[in-house]
Amino acid sequence: MSSLAPEAIPFLITRPAGKADKLLAALDDSGVGYLYQPLIATAQVNVTPHDIQQLQQADAIVFVSVSAVSSLQQQLDRAMLTAPVFAVGQTTALALQRWLGKDVKVPDDQRSEGLLQLPQLQQISGKHIVVVRGNAGRELIKQGLTQRGAAVRYVQSYKRIALPLDGELLCQQWQLAGIRCIVATSNEILQQLFTLVPKAHHSWLTQRDYILVSPRMQDSALALGIAQQHIVLADNANDWALLSAISQLKREYQ
Repeated sequence: MSSLAPEAIPFLITRPAGKADKLLAALDDSGVGYLYQPLIATAQVNVTPHDIQQLQQADAIVFVSVSAVSSLQQQLDRAMLTAPVFAVGQTTALALQRWLGKDVKVPDDQRSEGLLQLPQLQQISGKHIVVVRGNAGRELIKQGLTQRGAAVRYVQSYKRIALPLDGELLCQQWQLAGIRCIVATSNEILQQLFTLVPKAHHSWLTQRDYILVSPRMQDSALALGIAQQHIVLADNANDWALLSAISQLKREYQ
């Protein structure tokens, strides 16, 4: 899928299929040129009766992503979740609020580090905490809560799947299109971009601008060799925050 105007500086949108429709429609309406290429897909994982029991008995439930919320929402009656609910990021918190209709605790610093600083998660010795997430991911939340005496269990509601793509061919297409900015909405997407594209093209990748959605992603981008001046942090991962960041960069390019 693509939309390119000859006079436009195109953006590369990498949001997973099914999560990009509103953003792409808004870009079309705004006359912003883009290429759209998802790099990963998400697939629901069936929660087990034991998972459901753990969620019902939890003293607190932590959701690490929007996909964790949406995949569980499709399988569970919200009335089953009676424990206080926490989200790592604002977009995840909004998804939870829409589903559960109750208060969600979310840190200003939208990373695992920020979540661990929340006052409600300090005195938790003996508490049972469930973390809802995908396959793999950081262990920092579990480690931090366990050190405070909590019993922590994972519930996996979805898994990430890297799409079988030709990174060499894609990168050549992006270069020919004149891509100047890459929009990535998760650390997994950012890492997959550099895994997919051959190392011979990494210098080109590191010279692009990047619109990212969290301080953690910024840290990862810096570690990949992307300079600070090439990084723009959107306010969060929702479509309108991304559109705002894209529109601002488009004005700068002109």
